Amino acid sequence: MSLRNALIDPGELAPAEPLRLTPVATAYARYRLLALSLRWLVAATLAWTAVSEVARDEPMLALWPVALTALALLHLACAWREARSRAWGVRDHDLLYASGLIQRRLTVLPCNRIQHVETASGPLERHFDLLRVTCFTAGGLSADLVIRGLATADAERVRQYLLGRIHEADGDTVDPAVQELQPDPDPATS
Repeated sequence: MSLRNALIDPGELAPAEPLRLTPVATAYARYRLLALSLRWLVAATLAWTAVSEVARDEPMLALWPVALTALALLHLACAWREARSRAWGVRDHDLLYASGLIQRRLTVLPCNRIQHVETASGPLERHFDLLRVTCFTAGGLSADLVIRGLATADAERVRQYLLGRIHEADGDTVDPAVQELQPDPDPATS
């Protein structure tokens, strides 16, 4: 038996459907700005403190904190724009996530490959009512897709949909959220 794997002429491929992805929550840009601002504030404070002691002897060293502040402002502006450009989508058979400002990235993860889904949020994300949805597939030790910046309600709906698809693929007929709430029919057998 020989394996045939012929090249397909790109002109014969069906035209791609335009993707209509949903932007992440608007609060995500504010979250990113605040999280990065806190990091830059620590770095700038350390730089200004270190240079203020030495700048008496070397006045040119005073330019380093100014350059660091300018770099921080540029980084914050780019992070704001990048956060506003993120988008996600769920189709019948896959999950999509677009990110990146200069280098755009579109990740497409087939739903039938997802084996585990989790949601998570840190204290700052909770303040902005945001959740991350993390999807794992077979054979990997790390996450295959992390969708950042989802509103809590959207993240919960995505998680429930994906869990339903996982249980559907496993042949389960009971919704896992409902199954957890149902009492054990015969406590004596437990």
